[in-house]
Amino acid sequence: MFVAFCNQNTDFTCLGGCLVADIDALIKKYFVQPDDTDPPSEPLPATFSGCQVTPLIDGATYFADLKTRIDALGNGTPSQNSAQFIYLTGWWLCLTGRQPAPGHPETGEAPFSLDGPGAPNHLIDVLKAKARAGVDVRVMGFITWAGMADYGILRTSVRKRIKILDIQLDTLASIDGLRKEPALKDRACLIIIGHSAGSSHTKMALVGDGTRAIGYTGGLDLVDDRHGGQPHPPGQWHDVQAKVEGPAVQGLYDFYRAIWNENADRRIKSFLSVKDRIPSHTTATTPVPARTLPTTPVGGHHVQSLRTVPRFNYKFTNNLPENPKISFAPDGLFEVRSAWFNAVLAAERYVYIEDQGFWSTDVMTWLNRVLKIRNNLKVVLLKGIADPNDPPFPAYADVALWDGLLHDLNDQQRGRVRAFLSDVFVHTKSTIVDDHWAIIGSANAFQRSLYTDIEHSVGIVDVDGGLVQQYRTLLWSDHFHLLDPAGQQKIADIDKALNVWDPNWGTSGSQVTLPPTLKPILLPFEATFLTDEEQDRHDRYEDVDSRAPWGGCLP
Repeated sequence: MFVAFCNQNTDFTCLGGCLVADIDALIKKYFVQPDDTDPPSEPLPATFSGCQVTPLIDGATYFADLKTRIDALGNGTPSQNSAQFIYLTGWWLCLTGRQPAPGHPETGEAPFSLDGPGAPNHLIDVLKAKARAGVDVRVMGFITWAGMADYGILRTSVRKRIKILDIQLDTLASIDGLRKEPALKDRACLIIIGHSAGSSHTKMALVGDGTRAIGYTGGLDLVDDRHGGQPHPPGQWHDVQAKVEGPAVQGLYDFYRAIWNENADRRIKSFLSVKDRIPSHTTATTPVPARTLPTTPVGGHHVQSLRTVPRFNYKFTNNLPENPKISFAPDGLFEVRSAWFNAVLAAERYVYIEDQGFWSTDVMTWLNRVLKIRNNLKVVLLKGIADPNDPPFPAYADVALWDGLLHDLNDQQRGRVRAFLSDVFVHTKSTIVDDHWAIIGSANAFQRSLYTDIEHSVGIVDVDGGLVQQYRTLLWSDHFHLLDPAGQQKIADIDKALNVWDPNWGTSGSQVTLPPTLKPILLPFEATFLTDEEQDRHDRYEDVDSRAPWGGCLP
């Protein structure tokens, strides 16, 4: 629930004693416009008005909201239930729990529940019950198709490079477990359409009852350790999911449908689990139907539905697994990139990026450019302790920060950049600009999120100027340990809030100080060079850019 705050900025006019946003000016400034596009890879994103977007901060908040929507379905007559749907997709599914590591049975975990870690109301059982009641339940999980096809005999050299192979057993088990319910036998799929070294990274849920549909997009997978909330103990998970209502849900639905139907049209691949081979889908897998969702306005938020879909560009000498182009985007789609670029270059007061890492030289270059253009612009970067599924803070992050962001800034410009490390797992993929524009979704500040992985995010501005400011206030309050509305009100004003990050910025008087759980990060002060092996690993596995030819003769 958001608290109403007063917003102060230059894009508002006075009307009847209230501040009213010049929404046309905001859209023109921060949203991708027809003149900004570069088809076919960067077309005009699907753009919607009359929407309601609610940022759900932390897993406990998101999972509770999703549970309420799912529980409401499947309780009517067969005719009513048949008009309802639950569509889920994730990078990692733990519906049947975490599979124990080979030789270590104690490492297994209980099936995922929306009610919390270890809770008995397992989501897999809920989904089976809804499907038996006639609700159209569908679940897609990402599989590293190029590496998992022969999982049992993979060479050690490949497994060291593709670190997520072991956790894919959880997704295999989840899809196999769903198929044991006859109503879901043909409605649980492994996603096999991605780039050879990419992933289907989208974490999306769609819930509809025939008259209303709600979409969720963000960073949260259906995994038990994603439950988290304020006040965070050290090492807990922190993330954000956007709840989308109104006309923009159509954009989420159409993307889900495109991925499902593309997948269902492909030749079936099989993957070795612990004992059995699990097919990616079945010959009876049916397409997701086209639906025209309700267009009735439900709020004053404007939304761009943003996608990343890779190109399939292989080296002539490549002997590694290849995939054909995706038919609905044969040249790739880089809408997340174009929207992010446009908004950052429009920034005047501040850019805040909260992410699990800052590996993208492109994103850092945009910040470099705008710091030179805007003499008072502030940049805040926040990351957390390393995701246990990520490599340690990599050398190529220092390369991106130096080569992209810092290398040619003067002292005054560098003095307007601050980076911080939180003591929690910051898994958020979100940027906020000027209290006017925000992006929330699955796309990280990585090259692969801009060009290679299948991603979805939403870009947002709003007519009354409240949403983005309120989102920023609550997100920063989460990190500043401001648990009540009175405390949160202290950083509603952006100048006072910026002063918390750096006492030389903004305006003092908030009476808020940085907690000891946020540590300044010393940014690189000289160039970092990768070895040939590190560069090859970066280009082929860690942060792949699908615009460049991929592959080679060796694993």
